[in-house]
Amino acid sequence: MNQILSTGDNSKKRKESKTKNNNYQLNNYSGQSSDIVSVARVFAISLIIFGVFVIGSASYGLYRGEENKNNVATVQVKPTILVENAEGSKNTILLKATSDIGIERVIYQWNDGQEVTLKGNSGKYIEQKIQIPNGTNNLSISVIDIQGNENIYTKQYKINSNINLTATNEGKIKITYKGDVEISYMTYRWDDEEEEKVDINNTDIDYEIDTLSGRHTLTVVVVDINNTTETKVQETNGVSIPKIEIGLNEDETAYIIKVTDEIELKEVIITLDEDESKKYGQKLSGKEFQFEIALKEGENKMKVEVTNSDDEKTEKMVKFQK
Repeated sequence: MNQILSTGDNSKKRKESKTKNNNYQLNNYSGQSSDIVSVARVFAISLIIFGVFVIGSASYGLYRGEENKNNVATVQVKPTILVENAEGSKNTILLKATSDIGIERVIYQWNDGQEVTLKGNSGKYIEQKIQIPNGTNNLSISVIDIQGNENIYTKQYKINSNINLTATNEGKIKITYKGDVEISYMTYRWDDEEEEKVDINNTDIDYEIDTLSGRHTLTVVVVDINNTTETKVQETNGVSIPKIEIGLNEDETAYIIKVTDEIELKEVIITLDEDESKKYGQKLSGKEFQFEIALKEGENKMKVEVTNSDDEKTEKMVKFQK
């Protein structure tokens, strides 16, 4: 009996022990699962944080790249202008214009005078010699590239020349020069026409040339035996007189009047039959003008007066019996 009871107790103990062991194993497995889950969670969170960082870095890099790209696109380098003395001439300068993207045009002018435009043709370099007028003059240079970027240069130049130009009573221009070195030759030109060359072989110059009516630019260049040049640029205003031509049309029913001048015309006045009440005036522009005046039956007298921009006047009278 005791043995049976003892056996039962042992069996019970073994069951309790087995149950405890099983509980321990379950508890132990549960603890391991919990640890694994925790590690997995930490690892997942780390992956998420890393992914966010990578994505953020990539986005920032793209943003910076685009920003840099935009910055590069918006940075505009203006053309450069370099002006230096031309070799062998004290009154000639050398203009050098450059652009990394191409030059559209170069514009320069003295004081408020006529602008000179050089076409860039999208090239990256332009070089041009510019003669300095005598006296005190302001030079303005503008260089514009193919994207419209502009650079401006201004400078004042003072040049005194030994070349003198004077008008004579015979309607000519006298060129005089006194120097210390023998002069090889001299050239002169009107406006943009071809140069005329005159051999000198002396230290002095005393030479006359025919003048031109109206406003023109005369450029005189003196070159000595050492190839040193001196230049003088001067505006001239020779006297110009308007011309009047009067004729009849084919059926002789009207006067045909044509007025011309080498400079700008200013005004024409027509007086009919020597009657001040039949006096008509018209403002003009340009260097040539033509119009018709109808004839009446009987005697037709007409006086034409023309004035140019220098206020020089010409008049002509005609009479025709119809």
